[in-house]
Amino acid sequence: MSSQQQRWFHRALAGFVPLLLAACGGGGDGAGNGGGATPGATYTVGGQVTGLAAGKVVVLQNRGGDDLSVGTNGGFTFATRLVADAAYTVTIRTQPAGQRCALARASGTVTANVSNISVTCQDASAALIKPVYLADTYRADRSGLLTQANVQGANGYAYLFGLAATPTEYINLYVKDLATAYTCEVLDLPASAAALQAQLNAQGARGYAHGSFMTDGVTNSVFYVKDAQGLAPFSYELLPSQNSSSAFLAQANAQGARGFHFVGNFIIGGTTVAIYGRDSSNARYAYVQQPTSSEAAPETFLAQANAQGQQGYRFAGEYVFPGNPGGDTFKNIYVKDTTQAATFDYKALTPPAGASALVSQANAEGQSGYFYAGPMMFFPNGNSLPGVARNLYGKPTQCSGSVMCRIRSPL
Repeated sequence: MSSQQQRWFHRALAGFVPLLLAACGGGGDGAGNGGGATPGATYTVGGQVTGLAAGKVVVLQNRGGDDLSVGTNGGFTFATRLVADAAYTVTIRTQPAGQRCALARASGTVTANVSNISVTCQDASAALIKPVYLADTYRADRSGLLTQANVQGANGYAYLFGLAATPTEYINLYVKDLATAYTCEVLDLPASAAALQAQLNAQGARGYAHGSFMTDGVTNSVFYVKDAQGLAPFSYELLPSQNSSSAFLAQANAQGARGFHFVGNFIIGGTTVAIYGRDSSNARYAYVQQPTSSEAAPETFLAQANAQGQQGYRFAGEYVFPGNPGGDTFKNIYVKDTTQAATFDYKALTPPAGASALVSQANAEGQSGYFYAGPMMFFPNGNSLPGVARNLYGKPTQCSGSVMCRIRSPL
């Protein structure tokens, strides 16, 4: 990552282990109905919608097109018929406002009329559950971490990150905040930005969102995330990274107006790129910046974060902008989904000693609806030590969409 990356990972989140892997997600494939297709015949593709609220519309796609707007519960059928043995893949292009729909049996091969695809919708707030955390053995190797994440994912726990609970105690932290299951895939990091964008979009078309970049000291990798209730398909754009906060805001807000959320900066092929991702929701994003607060007391940051949170802005991190004039290098960045009226509340608690106590603290806060955002370090006396360590917790209210509401965005 470049010098204009989130200082969240360099300074604010002082307890993180360098190896990072984002939450993983998964889902099953559908299948065609029956067998023994008649050569030359064509067949319909459809299923049933349940739980869709009155006045809401969900937009479905098959094979990346053939858009179908569904506004009532019951049966649906795509207009385009498919020839025998053709593959079908149904995805959700646009989620209904305030609701979240999930697919089942959404892909397969046509051998007869397909009518068993399930689209189940519920209120977005009902889809989220109070966060529950657990700690697992710290794994830094690629295969070991992937295996562990998939085992926990099958039980509904998404990988958050590795961290140092004490100077000698390392753990991998997992969370369950959605009634779903998770799987992960890992691919080698491509050599160029163009190749990375192609890989991201190929995986996104399969329902796998970018999870994280990582290295185990041997291989540089990209982890991908599939969530059975995810807002697939995902698409990505890689743009030149911006050196000043004003240029970043112009770029991020232009992308946000198109539904692209800022994922982060990354150095690849000798150049630094800004990665933006979009899911199938109708979310539109706006970004603002505030003065840095890491060189102040925790209460100063909380006052700022909660003031922004009441305006619907979620804290995205502290970023470095070396191109800013007058040495104004560091900025706190906040993001808002302009299509909803969510608010956010933050608190910063003293870190307990040890992994068990950390998990107990996180689970106690989870019961009140607060997610664990990670450890932060504040320096009220400038850069002089010691700093003031705090665990940051956030609570979304009236929030919908995984980018804004979940503990870790799938993008």
